[in-house]
Amino acid sequence: MTRAERRAQTRAALLDAAARVFVDRGFAGASVEAIVAEAGYTRGAFYSNFSSKEELFVALLQERGFELARAVARESAGMTPAEVGAAAAAADAHATAEWMVRLFLEVLTQAGRDPETRRLAAGFWSGTRDIGAEQIRRVYAAADREPPADPAEIASAFIALDIGLELQRYVDPDAIALEAYPRLFELLFGSL
Repeated sequence: MTRAERRAQTRAALLDAAARVFVDRGFAGASVEAIVAEAGYTRGAFYSNFSSKEELFVALLQERGFELARAVARESAGMTPAEVGAAAAAADAHATAEWMVRLFLEVLTQAGRDPETRRLAAGFWSGTRDIGAEQIRRVYAAADREPPADPAEIASAFIALDIGLELQRYVDPDAIALEAYPRLFELLFGSL
């Protein structure tokens, strides 16, 4: 393995370990020592990849959490609302690796305390909203129609529905079935 490949492998292991430690202990309770112990590396390996626990947290969110949501947004181009709902359900079934939801909740908790984390979370939603809004614009342009509302507002509603359903499934898994996602997306957005 080259030096760059070893460094990428170490970085990936630290991110994996950080996900587990942040979920188990929360951001405030997580320490660099706990993360490196979980990963099987030294503090030196940590600091050759990240300058701080905060930087690692941001990298974890950007590279693992937020990128999954953005991938779903990108892949939904040209789908009907029911197909978007089915894609969201599939992503939630895959991502509801409980750590994703718990990490998301940890981000929101930390965002309530820390302006930088709030900025990061706002940037994630802004980027995801921009992807969705652009897709909505393209779909309406292809149909030679005007969107009934600002595409960014429609994209925000899609995001809100997905996150709301995912959070409800997390706290009360029997309350809403994944199979309901396509029906709900179609019901709420089908007329668009």
